[in-house]
Amino acid sequence: MAADTNSKYSVDYILKSLLAGGVAGMCSKTTVAPLDRAKILLQAHQQQYKHLGVISLLRAIVRNESFIALYKGNGAQMVRIFPYAAIQFTSFEFYKQASSILLGSKSHVGKFISGSLAGVTAVTLTYPLDMVRARLAFQVTGSHVYTGIVHTVTSILKSVKTFDEVEFAYNDAENRL
Repeated sequence: MAADTNSKYSVDYILKSLLAGGVAGMCSKTTVAPLDRAKILLQAHQQQYKHLGVISLLRAIVRNESFIALYKGNGAQMVRIFPYAAIQFTSFEFYKQASSILLGSKSHVGKFISGSLAGVTAVTLTYPLDMVRARLAFQVTGSHVYTGIVHTVTSILKSVKTFDEVEFAYNDAENRL
């Protein structure tokens, strides 16, 4: 008897879901990449651009750096968003299936919980990639600290010498909230 490739538990279905979610995420994030870079530069009060609004910031990036500079950090974003969107899309289906058993297939609460759990699952597994993307996107021409994804990761790892430092940084960030 051949395996049912339409089953939500088949390897074929899971791989197609992962691919569909990943590609959809990449398309959506590439579309909004210039706005995402502007957001990061404005949130971090990047010295060169902190006095500008969103539209004038986008124009200034093109004028001072280049059109392609609007997409700085997008390569790292793609490395992060493919697994993020793939995991979120696919895990939502699994959580929805489980919640429908407990709460019924038409339950809005079940769908809300499924979406929440899918988001938590995806963020938990891909957060380190988001940190790399943000560090790359924050850079402006003339003040590069990182040369790419691998250099960013190795620089971060070299700067953290012990687990105690990681725990301290986490607790310090938590106390600031």
